[in-house]
Amino acid sequence: MQNASEQYRGFTIFVQPIKGKDDLWDFEYRLTRAGEGGSAAQAPMTRSRTAGGHATAQVACLAGIEVGRTEVDNLLALEQAGSPKERTPDQ
Repeated sequence: MQNASEQYRGFTIFVQPIKGKDDLWDFEYRLTRAGEGGSAAQAPMTRSRTAGGHATAQVACLAGIEVGRTEVDNLLALEQAGSPKERTPDQ
């Protein structure tokens, strides 16, 4: 059982496969965003995926990386759009 990690758009995605029911694999992933000087700008976000059912640990890791990429894309899109406090009513 090997873990997987990837740098993606300023985040590190770390995936750990987890043996689930019926000899199928699920995963847990953690997102960490690097800040100034290589330190973490915020606490890591940890998520788990329990509806998986992947045949192997390697496939579960690949699925975890893809889910992590999607979450990073969503987080960056929300940042770009700005929080509701930063937006004016006419936007």
